[in-house]
Amino acid sequence: MRRTTPVCDYMSHLPEEIDRRETLASAIERMESRTLRHLPVMDGPHVFGILSRSDLHGASLRHGKHARAQSVGDVCTRDPLVVAPFAPIAAVARQMLDRAVTSALVVDEGVLVGIFTSVDALRVLATA
Repeated sequence: MRRTTPVCDYMSHLPEEIDRRETLASAIERMESRTLRHLPVMDGPHVFGILSRSDLHGASLRHGKHARAQSVGDVCTRDPLVVAPFAPIAAVARQMLDRAVTSALVVDEGVLVGIFTSVDALRVLATA
């Protein structure tokens, strides 16, 4: 792998997403049934945030048995790392480290086209 390899070569294309108005119960069901650790949160066609298993855990601690009724938009991380499809993997990995996040949403001209996660970064290393 060259340091200039674009993130689009290793991202998950057209990721599963959820509307910010849906409940955590819906998000949990979707994440469990598809074995997802991250779920992009949308407001119509626009990226609103990202929901991770860590966000679900935090909601559970804060809201207890009422967590599942919370809206996804109230629980998700609102400032996700967003990168372009042809951003070099090395630069994206550096941004992920600097921000201490485990995913980056890949957006092309305002449209969500993929997600690059720490597992994808490990896949890059394993195939190098």
